[in-house]
Amino acid sequence: MINLTEKTEITTVIKKSATDDPVRNAVDPKLYDEYRQIWKDVNSLEKVTDFPTQIDFELNYSCNFTCPMCTWNKESTENMGTEAWFDFDVFKEVIDDAIPKGLKSIRMNYINEPLMRKDIVNFISYARKAGVLDIYFSTNGSLLTDDIIRDLINSGLLRLQISLDAFTEETFNKIRTGGNFKSVIKNVLRFLEIRKEMDVKLPTLRVNFVKTDTNKHELDDFVKFWKSKADSIGVQDLVGIMSGYGRKTEEEIKDTNLTGTFRCAQPFQHLTLRYDGTILPCCTFFGAEIPIAKLKTKKKIKFSEIENIGLLDKSLKSKLIIRNIEETWKSKEMEYFREIHRKGEFWKHPVCKKCVLSTSHFDVQDNL
Repeated sequence: MINLTEKTEITTVIKKSATDDPVRNAVDPKLYDEYRQIWKDVNSLEKVTDFPTQIDFELNYSCNFTCPMCTWNKESTENMGTEAWFDFDVFKEVIDDAIPKGLKSIRMNYINEPLMRKDIVNFISYARKAGVLDIYFSTNGSLLTDDIIRDLINSGLLRLQISLDAFTEETFNKIRTGGNFKSVIKNVLRFLEIRKEMDVKLPTLRVNFVKTDTNKHELDDFVKFWKSKADSIGVQDLVGIMSGYGRKTEEEIKDTNLTGTFRCAQPFQHLTLRYDGTILPCCTFFGAEIPIAKLKTKKKIKFSEIENIGLLDKSLKSKLIIRNIEETWKSKEMEYFREIHRKGEFWKHPVCKKCVLSTSHFDVQDNL
């Protein structure tokens, strides 16, 4: 019997008391406070907004790491260069339509390494000037050169998250396959140096630690090392998408009896827009299995036909309804996701059930 506690997030954030102040002061403080209150309300499933508070954009379908707990462990990046890039004009169209309707925040990545697109600064700058209140992305940190760091700072990026997942080189090599520990740590520290040299506080820096059986013994040391350097530390539950890293078998899922009142807030918070125009109801790995629409756009562009990550049932591609973001947000599909999670009945959808049961729920507080 598994008892799932009252929980709607998979990340615990340890931060300095004034971490949000630079972001708040860089935009309109009043609007920022309203945005954070909205986020609090939707995160507790108390409110359904007329438009997603956040949109996650997958601007490129590629990564230069092959981490064992990630789907890129089984994917090849061959032929996934500009052929699998999200169009800048379509991005501008989405942003321009979304701001007046209630969009507050954007994340510039999904299952990808966003810095593989050197023009990501153009997307960030456009969104910032358009009035987005919170702009951030997660990166593995390997591509943070001095020039890119300065470009990101000048672009108007508000928050930067770097996934490290290890304190020692030995553990890093087991988890962050394809990366160089010393180089990545040097890049992160160099970011802090350049930010100080430029006499700015943005973007704020968060270092992330996805807790697994391979690295959880290093969490204390990781926190001690970074708490005086980074603005915040994110400790995340592992979404077990890969065999050997928490993924449950179909039989295990079928045979699991559930108690408790776990509820997922993602269908109340945001949508994910993928490189090929498919729209997902959440940002987890398993979200790739449940696309609910294809983006409707006024631009005469052809979305990438590079095959989606292998998790996706290819038969769904021909069944997707073409909708804009607002239509998707208000669709019966999204209403259904919200309803089952509001009631704590996530198990009524097979993919949601698989996702929840494949997500670790370590008690982070016991280890800090």
